[in-house]
Amino acid sequence: MIRVFLDANVYFSAARSKSGGSAAVLELAKSTQLRVFATSIILREAERNIRLKEPQNTRLRFYEIVKECKAKLVTIDKRQAEKRYLPLINRKDTYVLEGARKAQVDYLLTFDKRHFMNRKMKTAVFPFKILRPGHFIRTLALE
Repeated sequence: MIRVFLDANVYFSAARSKSGGSAAVLELAKSTQLRVFATSIILREAERNIRLKEPQNTRLRFYEIVKECKAKLVTIDKRQAEKRYLPLINRKDTYVLEGARKAQVDYLLTFDKRHFMNRKMKTAVFPFKILRPGHFIRTLALE
């Protein structure tokens, strides 16, 4: 089973649209092909952004997605996350990296190219691959 950690923006995108890479990832999560991991920080961020920017039906879809994908919550130590990853990325995103590391995932999925797909991050070594959801889906199709 493939283990994935989803950034808040992937939940946001899937809640907004039933098509696209994020929705496809979460559809796979309903099956036995993917095991999704999250932190409460990520889920709260996604919910907050949806509440501030989207209509109520998008928020209801978000709750449905979280329930259906059965994300396993991992707990992180924020200080450890910052200590480990602050040299590479901004404070808020250290929690994402730490969640992925702690969950021992194969992939971290995010749309945040600016912070996760820059030169510094591309040269860093992680025990997981960082991809956009659509790229991840294409990668699975090739396997």
